[in-house]
Amino acid sequence: MLLLVRHGETELNCAGRLQGHMDSPLTELGKHQANSVGVKLKALITAGVPVTLWTSPLGRAQETAAIIASHIMPVLMQTDDRLAEIALGEWEGMTMEDIEFTHPGALDGTGRFDWAYRAPGGEPEEDFLSRLKSWLDDINPDSGQLIAVSHGWAGMGLRSLYLGCSFEEVSAKGDSHEAVFAFARGSIEEH
Repeated sequence: MLLLVRHGETELNCAGRLQGHMDSPLTELGKHQANSVGVKLKALITAGVPVTLWTSPLGRAQETAAIIASHIMPVLMQTDDRLAEIALGEWEGMTMEDIEFTHPGALDGTGRFDWAYRAPGGEPEEDFLSRLKSWLDDINPDSGQLIAVSHGWAGMGLRSLYLGCSFEEVSAKGDSHEAVFAFARGSIEEH
């Protein structure tokens, strides 16, 4: 079983700024969220069975993973670049209002999710989803006890790829910093 979580709230989250590959430390609330997720995960895993905790290389995910690991030791910690958030190029650190001001019309005609793929210097949709799929294919979510700490967009991408559905469908379940998504036998349950 794979248990997927999002990093805790960061300072840039609070400021309404896009992070992408930029980093920002967890807020006190973010640390509390990571502890809460650690408690949830401890209740979901089978004691005595090895756990591998995969994490994005970005600091906010690393910080969250370290807090989670303190609740479920021992774990094997693994970092994988493929779990990183979508790269937003020139738009990293900006608010949506900043983008409208600095890149007039760049968001015209975009939907709730496709706007990110227009970021100058950002990551194309095909590349983003391909790296996530590659990670999913390599880890086999149905083998062993696996935990992954990732990000909002990357988490939606992993869920949509596993279920074979759109971002819109998986985002309907929310993207809380305290949600735990259990991937098993072709379905996903939220805890």
